[in-house]
Amino acid sequence: MHPAFATIVFGPFATNYHREIANDSFKEALSAFLESELLPQVEQPYESTSGSLTAMYNEERYCGPHSALRDNFCLKFSFHGAAGDETLDTVIEFDPRSGSFKRHGLTPVYLWTQRRREKQRIEDERHDRMKRGIQLLCQRILKREVADPTCPKCSDNLKVTDRPDLFDIRCPSGCFNYNFHRDPSSGEFLHGHFRLRG
Repeated sequence: MHPAFATIVFGPFATNYHREIANDSFKEALSAFLESELLPQVEQPYESTSGSLTAMYNEERYCGPHSALRDNFCLKFSFHGAAGDETLDTVIEFDPRSGSFKRHGLTPVYLWTQRRREKQRIEDERHDRMKRGIQLLCQRILKREVADPTCPKCSDNLKVTDRPDLFDIRCPSGCFNYNFHRDPSSGEFLHGHFRLRG
């Protein structure tokens, strides 16, 4: 097993199946998978590591011979360094026939590095600003302060529906949709949704 992954704690497993399968070859298969999928993503020097691998479905009822769930595992792992931790929290699958691990469906093996966290923070802030701007625009449209509204993302002309039972604003390009149903008699907003692409 690669030294970086020797700190992984396996289990505790509540089932006979998981306790029996978690042998040395199982651990070597996990190490090989992480060497291929995870190590290339590490960006900072690390001083230590820690992690755990647990069964996603840790009960006997999920461990029948034809179970599609028993080989799903939750993996948490961290590289600890002076610049901070780089972390992973994901689900992976074990294939008993080949004796190897693989990604769980489309779930990526994505290491949250300092650079990726900062990039995500900036993207979240940009998204929040855009959301607040669209909500403000929709309020101005509702008050009839804007004659020909355009999408703040793509500049396309917005489609506005303002009826006693519905207030709906949508970008034809699919950037966002602001949709609320109203009580036709009082005009009171009852329920709705706000979808912003991305």
